[in-house]
Amino acid sequence: MAVLGLVYLSQQKQSSQTSEKQPRIVATTVAITEVFAHLNMKLVGVPSDSSLQKVPNKYHNVTRVGNHVSINWDNLLTAKPDIVYVDSELTDEYQGKLKEQKIGMKSLNFQNYESLVKSIKYLGRKYDKQKEAQKLLSQIKIKKISRVQKPKVLILMGMPGGSFLVMNSKTYLGDLVKRAGGEVVGASPSSLYTTASSEAIAKANPDVVIRLAHAMPKQVKAAFITTFKQSPYNNLKAVKEKHVYDVVAPKFSPTANLKVKQAYNQVKRWLDQIDK
Repeated sequence: MAVLGLVYLSQQKQSSQTSEKQPRIVATTVAITEVFAHLNMKLVGVPSDSSLQKVPNKYHNVTRVGNHVSINWDNLLTAKPDIVYVDSELTDEYQGKLKEQKIGMKSLNFQNYESLVKSIKYLGRKYDKQKEAQKLLSQIKIKKISRVQKPKVLILMGMPGGSFLVMNSKTYLGDLVKRAGGEVVGASPSSLYTTASSEAIAKANPDVVIRLAHAMPKQVKAAFITTFKQSPYNNLKAVKEKHVYDVVAPKFSPTANLKVKQAYNQVKRWLDQIDK
């Protein structure tokens, strides 16, 4: 009986330790949720699906907590999380309310490929999932290349309503362009996103234009097409030689996600067409 008692206490201790390692977790973006899925982690709350991005099937029946545009606080609080993971760019949307409710929050930086890798490594260490983390990292590993002549690339992010912003080399897509051997042009080096300058874009005269629809892709694409019929866009080398590409989520997005290798390989193929 004494032996059985010791076995029982040992099991209880192991169960307690496992519980401590796996708190009740809510993920608030699809990109973060996908990482947890690959780490084989249980979640008590996940973001709602959108028209462009779907939550992994693994969490199909898990409570949906909306997104940063429309947070479902009732569902989030009902999930009783110990910690809520948010994108570092979206902390202001969650911080105050979670602090008020005495719920832990951790921001993860998905600004570019390198920060995505660091976040995956952090979660692997945090939850003793190093093996799963290394397997995931091997799946998304990309090889940086160099070119004698760097194709010039203009990256635009379209917004609902017809406006758009220019993305610089420090953004996620800008980082992929650099890693693929291209040069990001037409953007301010000091700001990730800036209002388009017709003069700067005309002067840069890019070889390639990547047009990202952040939301409402059909409307954004239509606005891009209209704009690109006008000067200076209709005179750009990329337009004349038909190297203008419209991209959408989930493969392409403003911040990094696990489709990074697919996105990188696509960017590389576009630049290969110029570098012949």
